[in-house]
Amino acid sequence: MKGMPKVLNTKHDVLLCHSLALEGKLSKDELRQKLLNMLSDEKVWVYKEEVSENYAPKENEKVMEQVDFETGTTKHICYELQENPNARYLQMGFSKEELLNLINQLEV
Repeated sequence: MKGMPKVLNTKHDVLLCHSLALEGKLSKDELRQKLLNMLSDEKVWVYKEEVSENYAPKENEKVMEQVDFETGTTKHICYELQENPNARYLQMGFSKEELLNLINQLEV
């Protein structure tokens, strides 16, 4: 392998690059950023319900307006922030703790 791969596709890719970064053969900062990016889809907004205009969302909720241009009506839709079962790091076979441990080992 020559340099940092553009995409880390497998757990093996991540572990190989991690060991090379620890040996000084790859950039720790660049790999650390790639691993942090893998956490970006950890949570997703999921439709919960239609709510009234004066609904007060909880800490893990947001309310969005949805306008029906044919009828001119406006709906208020509540979305809830939830763990993403399809997060990239989970698909690769990592737990969040494993990934954070790898990231912490790369800190200078």
